[in-house]
Amino acid sequence: MRILQARFFGPAMMAVAAVSLTVSLGVAQQGGQTGGGSTPITPGKGTPTPTPTPRPTNQPPNQTPQTPRPIWITGSVMMYDGGAPTEPVTIERVCSSNSVRPEGYTDSKGHFSFNLGQNNAIFADASTGNFSEPGQQGGFSSSMSSNSGATGGMGNSNPDSAYWDCEIRARLPGYRSDTISLAGRRMLDSPDIGTIVLYPLSKIEGLTASATSSQAPKDARKAYEKGLDNVKKNKPDQAELEFRKAVQIYPKYAAGWLELGKALERREHYPEAREAYASSLAADSKYVYPYQQLYQMALREQNWKDLVDKTDQLLHLDPYEFPSAYYFNALAHLQLKEYDAAEKSAHQAVEADRKQSNPKTHYLLGAILVLKQDWAAAAASLRAYLKAAPNAADKAQVEKTLGQLDQQISRVQLASPASAQQ
Repeated sequence: MRILQARFFGPAMMAVAAVSLTVSLGVAQQGGQTGGGSTPITPGKGTPTPTPTPRPTNQPPNQTPQTPRPIWITGSVMMYDGGAPTEPVTIERVCSSNSVRPEGYTDSKGHFSFNLGQNNAIFADASTGNFSEPGQQGGFSSSMSSNSGATGGMGNSNPDSAYWDCEIRARLPGYRSDTISLAGRRMLDSPDIGTIVLYPLSKIEGLTASATSSQAPKDARKAYEKGLDNVKKNKPDQAELEFRKAVQIYPKYAAGWLELGKALERREHYPEAREAYASSLAADSKYVYPYQQLYQMALREQNWKDLVDKTDQLLHLDPYEFPSAYYFNALAHLQLKEYDAAEKSAHQAVEADRKQSNPKTHYLLGAILVLKQDWAAAAASLRAYLKAAPNAADKAQVEKTLGQLDQQISRVQLASPASAQQ
């Protein structure tokens, strides 16, 4: 038994450690204000400003920009428990003006399909506000109008890039939605944008948008937005200065402290970054993104105890929005040799990975189960890993381990009292 553990667990842990850093980088790309949830899009964030399409020489100077070409979109909506919605769900598009337009509804199986901007029979309710199509005049908020050159809204004459700053989400009372970015989508792309997951609000205490932001004075908000703009322009020094200005004006600016921490972290000023994240949580203890940043720092430093603590806090506030946190919680417990806790979190990681974006959840669970000498369950987890990642680079090693596990299972079965009686 110990030989099998040693044979498997040496390469297994190297692979798990490697994938941990890979997944961490992916999480970092999704973190901050976007977080993969239903955080509103704020002007100045997101995809860098696309280069405007030059106006043809024979085009009159004041000609109205082209209407966006129709883009066919398909996808599906799934409840967090894996089932389809029991009622039609509204599919909405929200762009950087924070205005919302209903685009269509799901069918009885949770599927949807529509042409972007072409469903005029779908009317916005009073909560959606005004909305004009990209490239059309009128209907945008003042923030959109003032940044029209950077948003893909008015003044963007490229009909294929009209939706680059937009996202698709689902709306169902009592639930929070994933969002799917339309950045870079073109008319001839595959129409399938994937699955949108709905999470029950009743079990979520955390906030993806800090409640303190709405109370920030005008000067603080202005500095914050300048900081975001400097991040987009890859000007880290100026970004840090603007975020510092924002939190000096308004010390309870949780989002400002978060962005300051991220700016400092990008410059490898880790102690200062940690202090900024702590200040963000002091301003708003239910703001989830500082916990995400702190657990990523703990992972980088291999501070397993802190990684357990920060992921525990994050998952207590929001058990749905951050499925990778279960994975890293399990990894940290494993490193601390807390195998029961590691197994529990690994099972939760598998359950939370509804979109199967991280097949290594099965691999990690298999590693833990090998240590617990649960051979049959370990084999099942590794087979699930190969099924989810059939072209995995470590496929040969995992198949070899499965052969060893099957031999061990056979020996155990032959040695059982039931086998002896036969």
